Amino acid sequence: MEFKIHPIGYIKQLDDKTVLNIFEEYKEGLDGLKEGLKIVLILWFDKSDTPQKRKTLKVHPLGNPHNPIRGVFSTRSPIRPNPIALYEAKISKIDENNIFIEKIDAYEGTPIIDIKIAYNQ
Repeated sequence: MEFKIHPIGYIKQLDDKTVLNIFEEYKEGLDGLKEGLKIVLILWFDKSDTPQKRKTLKVHPLGNPHNPIRGVFSTRSPIRPNPIALYEAKISKIDENNIFIEKIDAYEGTPIIDIKIAYNQ
């Protein structure tokens, strides 16, 4: 079985905010989103996507060697079989195809693979 994931945009980092820069062809999908709503952001940690990192199943949580080694599924490590990242964030502003949220720790240029409305509003 093969899966194909296509980015819908990329992360842009500002000093105090993160911007979800959504590609123009997906802009229509933003209809219904508004300031103040919580969203679940799904990213692909492309910088952690190597064959070796995908085989790593135990890590030090938070990358800290003082933390005992644990299985990746019990951590939020970016190193995992499928480097998918989840964030819950509140929309502070929408400007055209740019969604502004509070600062998250994703790298500039990280691909956005989906946005969903959060259950807890």
